[in-house]
Amino acid sequence: MKIRFVLPLLALVCITYSCSLSSGSSVKGLKGLLASSNCHGPCGKIMPCEGKDLTVEVELRNNNVMTSGTAIFLRDPDNYDYTFRLNFAQSIPAEVYSDIKNQKYKRVVFTGIVEGFDQYVHESCTRSYSFKIADKANFKLLEK
Repeated sequence: MKIRFVLPLLALVCITYSCSLSSGSSVKGLKGLLASSNCHGPCGKIMPCEGKDLTVEVELRNNNVMTSGTAIFLRDPDNYDYTFRLNFAQSIPAEVYSDIKNQKYKRVVFTGIVEGFDQYVHESCTRSYSFKIADKANFKLLEK
């Protein structure tokens, strides 16, 4: 009787973890994005996640946020070598994202179209990513 229960559960777990990122997927932080086989790849190669909508959740701590005009740069809070950029559409008011450095916010969740580019750091190339955020509903600052 236990085998009847365990076998379908094991199959479900295997399927869940073997699925790669697709449009509308969600990941936790930059490490989660780079751990995906759809986004982790060499320079000069367009990865399958590029051009697709992706939802990302990032912790806001250790001063891992930088701002510049209508762009936000988010770093992995544990490793500043990993950074990605958020580009906001001109139709999104700055009030939606300008308070991101406020200490009351602990997380940010956003959905945007992934764009890849080659980035050279310390004389080595890595595939890096930016996100185009087209709707203010796709960007949320969370206090918990």
